[in-house]
Amino acid sequence: MSYQLTGAQERRRNNETKANEYYERVRKQEQELRDLQAQLANTEKQYADLQAQKMEMDGKMRTLNASMDAANRSLNDLKARITGKRQGIDRDQSEMERYQSEVVRLDREIGELMKQRR
Repeated sequence: MSYQLTGAQERRRNNETKANEYYERVRKQEQELRDLQAQLANTEKQYADLQAQKMEMDGKMRTLNASMDAANRSLNDLKARITGKRQGIDRDQSEMERYQSEVVRLDREIGELMKQRR
């Protein structure tokens, strides 16, 4: 019986040692789990913050794109108006030169007529 008692006690110690090893492993894993959960919470918060920033930036980009489109339309309109003004100036200069030439011609004609009148 002493042999059986010693064997049972040895098995008990071995099992207790194993139980303690697993208990320590479980405690360590539970701590690692808590650390991972805290890290997850921080990462989720960071992700939410980044998403909010992205939404804000997307809104700013839409506003910027709209402003750029309006500026581009304004540029094109101004260029077209400038081209129209230049064409108008060219036309008016041609007419002015035509009338100035006619004035010069008429001045000569008047001068000739006045010479003949004397």
